Amino acid sequence: MKASTSPPSATATRAADLAAAEIRRQIQDGFLAPGQRLIEAELMTQVPVGRSTLREAFLKLAAEGLVELQHQRGACVRRMSRVAMSELFQLRECLEGYAAGLAAGRIALASHRAWLQEARAVWLKRDVLDNELAHMENNVPLHEGIVAMAGNQRLADMLRPLDLPGYRLQFLRLLDGEQRVVSAHQHLDIIDAILAGKPARAEKLMREHVRRAGRLALLIPGLV
Repeated sequence: MKASTSPPSATATRAADLAAAEIRRQIQDGFLAPGQRLIEAELMTQVPVGRSTLREAFLKLAAEGLVELQHQRGACVRRMSRVAMSELFQLRECLEGYAAGLAAGRIALASHRAWLQEARAVWLKRDVLDNELAHMENNVPLHEGIVAMAGNQRLADMLRPLDLPGYRLQFLRLLDGEQRVVSAHQHLDIIDAILAGKPARAEKLMREHVRRAGRLALLIPGLV
């Protein structure tokens, strides 16, 4: 009898998507570390799906670059090389710089100006200087918000895979007090340039900011 080649049902696809979302969250939050094997039996106690659905989730995450599939060894959280990390930040520098320039050109929209002024007030608070977790929790929305202000969906789609999956906690540990002060001042300068409607300056400042973050990221332990 010929094997069925029918596509998976919508229910099975949704289950795999939900499983992938949970594993993705654990990777991005640092609960699953780079290089760590993904033990199917353990994950099945956390994500209520069958083995075949879990493997489908692994395939989705492998396509995103979060998971590495190893022959006869299952799957593990992908580790990055220093070369790959450097290349990632080179791309982010170009794309986020461009996004900041576009955002500055669209600052006349009232909702954009109001949101950015609220963001500016956040970066004047002490907790983003004194607490590395508060710093990171406000850093991500600021960068994502500026990209959204750029109004270019393709640009946003290109940037989404260039996050630091699995390395966010390691990067966080490198943000000492001095690093946080510099980062906060750079954020304020970028915000002010966008509010002033100066695309060239906004792009220049964002590129410098991302380039500096890239140099710091290369100090993350465990890069191959």
